[in-house]
Amino acid sequence: MTFSEYIEELCAAHKDIKHSETECHYTDISEGAQNGYAHMHMHFPCVVLEEESVTFSNGQTDLEHDHHIILFLDHVRDTGDADEIRTVFNHMKTVAIDFLRRMNRDKKKVIKPLSRFTINEVEMERVSLQAAALYGYAMSVNIETQFIDLDCNQAFEE
Repeated sequence: MTFSEYIEELCAAHKDIKHSETECHYTDISEGAQNGYAHMHMHFPCVVLEEESVTFSNGQTDLEHDHHIILFLDHVRDTGDADEIRTVFNHMKTVAIDFLRRMNRDKKKVIKPLSRFTINEVEMERVSLQAAALYGYAMSVNIETQFIDLDCNQAFEE
């Protein structure tokens, strides 16, 4: 299971997101076909996943750190209505924290994409996309996997 598939499963199971094949509430920006479909058919609230960068570290074990941004967004009817925007911010923060709690519990079940997930590196920031009338939170998470230096696909000729 990939991290994207895991987040999609959470989107399908969350009572406020309810992603399904008939109602799109999730997209992974790195998957072009899925992203194009979602752009045309997105329902709200929605979750958007983006792999931002990859870094490597060397300690007791070599690790690959995949840095992801998960956006939790909802649409408002009136971008001038401060109460509606405040309500959406509060709701999307609650949904983001629901996901974070579930991820923290699931890592104990040894779900592969979360085996090295740590909550202490998670950051959340408000997102305001006023032109699109979308508001919510961006959650930054790091997913670590062990870096294997075997040349399994024989990328180099000997």
